[in-house]
Amino acid sequence: MFNPLKYYTGEAIKNLNDKAKEILSFMYPPVTIYEEGGDIVIDADLPGFDKKDVKVRAEKDAVTIEASRKIEPKTGTLISNQRPEKIFKRIKIPYETDTSTDLSAKYQNGILTIRIPAKGFKSIKVE
Repeated sequence: MFNPLKYYTGEAIKNLNDKAKEILSFMYPPVTIYEEGGDIVIDADLPGFDKKDVKVRAEKDAVTIEASRKIEPKTGTLISNQRPEKIFKRIKIPYETDTSTDLSAKYQNGILTIRIPAKGFKSIKVE
């Protein structure tokens, strides 16, 4: 027998799950930004992505991280899937960066580390 309440509840839960994935992919990946030796360093957690599928672009005051992957469907009944297939994150940098010099990005053990020289950034020794 058709149960409308059960049907619409199930559809609402599917819709909420899709919205949660959209929000997660906007907030994901978590990042740490710090200064080290005159460079701005960004560490981003990207577990499960292949290095060849990760792209990084640097601008004067921002860095963009893009990544994509194909997640194969599991057998059985899917209850929840919060793993994003695509990542797009633009990170504003509070300092002007020097994009004319060599920038570096390293992806190892699911962590993307980006190093960007900061323009006019100088540490001051406190006496």
